Amino acid sequence: MRYKDEDLVLRITDYITNCTLEEGRQPTVREIGSRFGVSKSTAQNYVTLIRKKKLCQRLEKYNGEFEQVARLENKISCGSPCFEEQNIMEYFRLPTAVFGKGQKYILTATGDSMIGEGITEGDTLVVRKQVTAEDGDIVVALLNGENTLKRLRHHEDGTPFLHPENPEHKDIEIGPWDTFYIQGVLTHIIKEVKEAEQ
Repeated sequence: MRYKDEDLVLRITDYITNCTLEEGRQPTVREIGSRFGVSKSTAQNYVTLIRKKKLCQRLEKYNGEFEQVARLENKISCGSPCFEEQNIMEYFRLPTAVFGKGQKYILTATGDSMIGEGITEGDTLVVRKQVTAEDGDIVVALLNGENTLKRLRHHEDGTPFLHPENPEHKDIEIGPWDTFYIQGVLTHIIKEVKEAEQ
């Protein structure tokens, strides 16, 4: 088959990607042919083209491994810190080929203090559990019993402070009497793509 329908190429690519990420497997050529109403040999030609063009490049290293990650009930504040409640709402299976290995948890963003980094109300945040962070990391911090999501920065004397990515919010200074802990580092932001109004 010399002619390739570009729209069909994209639809098959999306189907392969979705099956791999959501079901933990890549669809067979027979499944692809049946879904899109083409013969097995035609489906194979499209799969070969997709691999040749590396349209599923981020799945090239896919090894079928998933890790179970908990979504916590509390919403992380991107404005004023909110009280932390470690209740688990549900579990997700995240592919390690996309999100990497290591202990993680999921939170939902609220507020507007991190809009400069593209983090907005309702975004799903994937956080790697760790108690240390580098200067410049976006961290989940527990400050005086309340949690918040901010960028970790340090003064010249090494004292840490929390920096919002919104000029309308002020830095949060950390004094000698404050209790301050790093609970994790932000690794991924998952957003809902909204359709443009007609």
